[in-house]
Order: sequence, then structure tokens, then C-alpha cells
Amino acid sequence: RVLCMPYGSRLAGIWFDDWAHNLVLGSQNPTDFHAENLQYFGAIVGPVANRISGAQVEIQGETWRMDANEGRNCLHSGVAGVHRQQWQTLECTTSHVVFGIHLPHGAGGLPGARDITATYRIEGRTLALEIEARSDRQTFMNLAHHPYWNLSGQPTVSEHMLDVAARTFLPTDDVTCPTGEIEDVAGTLYDFTKTRAVPVRDSLDANLCLAEQQRETEEFAARLSAPNAPTLEIWTTEPGLQIYNGSGLPAMHLDQTIGPFAGLALEPQAWPDAPRHPAFPSILVSPDTPYRQRTSYRFSI
Repeated sequence: RVLCMPYGSRLAGIWFDDWAHNLVLGSQNPTDFHAENLQYFGAIVGPVANRISGAQVEIQGETWRMDANEGRNCLHSGVAGVHRQQWQTLECTTSHVVFGIHLPHGAGGLPGARDITATYRIEGRTLALEIEARSDRQTFMNLAHHPYWNLSGQPTVSEHMLDVAARTFLPTDDVTCPTGEIEDVAGTLYDFTKTRAVPVRDSLDANLCLAEQQRETEEFAARLSAPNAPTLEIWTTEPGLQIYNGSGLPAMHLDQTIGPFAGLALEPQAWPDAPRHPAFPSILVSPDTPYRQRTSYRFSI
């Protein structure tokens, strides 16, 4: 059973088979997500997810200024981000829902009249998410889904085990923007090439590199498991997977008790701050090259 909400095109809950607890951090009350500290929970973030250093980009020789909502940088497209907006419900059945939103030219400090749709679909024991977008002119697009996973219902994800199909990651500077380097995960906190426990003492917040460009079809990205809980596999077309272990989550109680390390964000997306780093996979879209992402959350017992 899946609960989705049009505010932020949000995944607010998954209840699976005999497990009574929600597998993602969230609430069944839509107004809870209007709070600043819950704005990203389960939402589609963008149109450019993650960080843009200096909160500005250049497209076809013209500089476009975005919202500097994290110091001098832009995080998740700032106050104009689609996670903070009410999407339209275009279709809704017992097995799928389609949300859509229109962004006029200049919205969020970026060019292009853009139309975005997000389709959540139950396919057996899989929740599939397909995101599509079109723009009437060149623009940057990097949409990402931002659920916090907690498969066991415990206060933290300390008993969760994770492996990720990434042998490199993007180191970050003191404001969590990529330095431009691409480093091997070996010997770092981001080495999940072999299954190991999710760290809950150190903060994790970086992009793991799954591929050098977006793929046409989904490929395995990550596997997350916990004792006495369903196992989750993430398959995606995206070349990156942002991992954030919830070190800064606020202490609060909604449908669940939430606090630091209460959930693990695994966000399929393009590599962050790509416009600043030519070696990163491009996030430029145009009328002839629309955006498409497909991610599947596959559950097993």
C-alpha cells in the first residue's frame, strides 16, 4: 500500500505485507510537509536537485541566477523548488498516480517553459517511479526523488546493511559542493562495494558515481536491508546516487519518532553541480532532448 501526495509529488508512505510500520519517514497529514524541516521528505526535488555552487549557471552565453538558499549556493532549486509546490493530479487509479506541474520561463532562475510529470506505479512488489520533463528551450534539469528509508521501524538505521554499485564518489568541500575530483571509494566512508552497516556516527552526504552518463534502461544501484524487514533494491537509469544518512534530521514526533540518523536518503540523480564541472555527465536538456528518469524500488522478503 502506497500513499502519495500532490504537494511536492511526494511519497509519504509504503506499507508492505505483514509489516505494520511505514518503510519511509513521513506523515499521513499533508500539512506536516509544509514545515521547513520536512520539506524534502519523500518529495521530487528540482528542477535542479542538489547543489549549484554560487547559485548561478550559464546557458548559451547568458548567466542565470538561482536562489542562494544555502549560504552562497543553491540547494534543490531553493524556494521555487518543485518540492514546495502543489502538483496537479492528472491520473489516479488503485495501482498508479500521475502528478504534473508547469514551470514558466524564468521560474527558479532558469530558462524554459517546462512541463514535468511524475508517475508512481505499483508493479507487484515493485514501486516504479518515472519522471519526464520537456522544455521549450535549453535549460538544466536534474530531478531527484528524496525519500528517507527506515525498513525496520527502529529509532535509527544503525542495523541497516547497504551495498552500492559504485566504485567512485565525488569529494566535497566545506559547504558540501563537489570539488570536481572523482575519487575511488576504497578506504573511505563511502565504500559500500561490499555490504556493510550504515554509519551512524559520522555524517554521510555525497554523490556515489554509478555511471558516466544516464542509461537508457535501469541498472542495479543499491541494496538496503535490516533485520526482520523487507529488503529494498534500487534500480535506476540515473548516473549518480546521493547518499545522506540523516545526521542532521530534527528531533520530532509525527506518525513516527524522527531524529538524527532515523532515515537513510538514497537519491538517484545526475551528478551534482554538473554545470560547473565539464567532466561530469551533462544535465542540459532542450526541446529535442527531453528529460526522462526511471527508478524502481524492488522489495523482497
